[in-house]
Amino acid sequence: MDILNRNKERTTPKFILNLVENELNLKNLKSPVRTRERVQARFIYFKLAKTFCRYASLSAIGREVDRDHATVLHGLAKYDEEAKYDIYMNDVYDKLYNDLTLKNISPAKEKNIDKAFQLIFERLTNVETQLNLVTNEN
Repeated sequence: MDILNRNKERTTPKFILNLVENELNLKNLKSPVRTRERVQARFIYFKLAKTFCRYASLSAIGREVDRDHATVLHGLAKYDEEAKYDIYMNDVYDKLYNDLTLKNISPAKEKNIDKAFQLIFERLTNVETQLNLVTNEN
């Protein structure tokens, strides 16, 4: 019985970027245009990519929209600041977050977590077996 077997897709920054662009009906978040609509869409992308693509560096996340790591950091901070007052940003983020959690798993550290969990499970099974042996001897 493989309790760790998951048949879900893996996410990438490019996948999340396309998801945000499609949800908000925006064509190209890479463009240098700084309208509020595009800037907030980038903030949402940065937050989702940081959450679901933990393996990706800030530079890799920024590269998808032709920005550097400092812009990603600034965008993450600004998202938290602006989301307090802009309910629509939270609604879009929550919808995409829920869509991703239903359809995708984060590619980062999942194998390591799964391996660690498997090792702990095996150790517990061994301890349980040893306890049963000791209990049966008494």
